Amino acid sequence: MEKAENRTSTHQPRLLLVDDDPAMIRIIGEMLAEFPNQRFATTGEAALALARESTPDLILLDANLPTMTGFDVCEILKSDTNLARVPVIFITSHDAPALEVDAFRMGAADYVIKPLVAPRLRARVRAQLRLRHRVMEAQAAKPAMTKPTGVRVLGILEDDMLEAHRHALEAIGALDRVKDCEAALRLAQSKEPDAIVLDARCCHNPCEAVRTLLAELAHVPIVVLADARDVETEQCTLDAGAADVIARSVKSAVLQARVQGALTSARQAREELRAQLESAGGASVHAFPVFARDTRGG
Repeated sequence: MEKAENRTSTHQPRLLLVDDDPAMIRIIGEMLAEFPNQRFATTGEAALALARESTPDLILLDANLPTMTGFDVCEILKSDTNLARVPVIFITSHDAPALEVDAFRMGAADYVIKPLVAPRLRARVRAQLRLRHRVMEAQAAKPAMTKPTGVRVLGILEDDMLEAHRHALEAIGALDRVKDCEAALRLAQSKEPDAIVLDARCCHNPCEAVRTLLAELAHVPIVVLADARDVETEQCTLDAGAADVIARSVKSAVLQARVQGALTSARQAREELRAQLESAGGASVHAFPVFARDTRGG
């Protein structure tokens, strides 16, 4: 299987795959064969031991594990100062909004529901790996200016999405709303956002819109709202650098939790960079290519 193109670094991201079903681990491992540096665990206890032995760049975690659930494992990971910043993608058969909200409140980076679709899973793994490094590199190149306290969310939204999710987005922070990418860029010059929520219907080419926004706002996580059946838009916007892609039919509580999750991931990346810069022997930032993409079908 081909590997994702990487012009800037030979670093191979370290993945930890955790599932109590060895057959599922094999399936996930094959889906993610472009990342050959993989370790495996079938219990939460084994996963924690492996993570402490060699810190992974990303953990894919089954919610249903024997003796210790995936939620238990995630809680322990997030309470460990050495592992708290490692992104965790939950892999689960539970399509339950309440559990999804709990996962993000616990610190999950993503929540993927079985049955798995290979192109989607690959795109989401690449998105998490890129988000962390893009924020760190943007912060290192151009440290953020001091800005007023409080979170600011920029919504590029159609009227129905604004009406459906206004209260959820305002619960995150101050909400600015525009209807197109050009207006968003103009507004961002005076009111720099901490997160962007982009309704794919607002753009003729949502993938190009994500690239355009990130060219000016590289450190800002972008959450895209798209049709749940539109796998192509999901893949291309994630590969363009979006932090997350969510179905437009999403419940407001889930949208709020996922946007807050993207904000948390960006904050943790900044904290990781700060810790590295303050450490005399701090590890280097391994670049992961923003536009690398596996173009084969799943």
